Amino acid sequence: MRRRVANLVLALVGLGLAGYGIWSITNPSFTCRGVEMHPGDVCHKNDFSQMGTDEVQTYEDRVHAARLSQPVVVISGLAMAAFAGYLMRQGEPTEEATT
Repeated sequence: MRRRVANLVLALVGLGLAGYGIWSITNPSFTCRGVEMHPGDVCHKNDFSQMGTDEVQTYEDRVHAARLSQPVVVISGLAMAAFAGYLMRQGEPTEEATT
């Protein structure tokens, strides 16, 4: 029973991840540390030792990176849900095993 619930949770998380990916494709907004970016804006990248290094990322760079990652998020979520469905199907008792 616990395994079935865990697989169901995994499937729901996968569907949620795919849903988030689809939502982010249809509602794009790009931010730099919580501040919405617009065309022409730049964001100073941080590293682990200091805030605001000399390296910048443009709005266009952020859009490009998001466009590359969004399909990966959707496909990963769907794959996760499919795998959970497969695990649930494998966990079901067969007729031969119950008789």
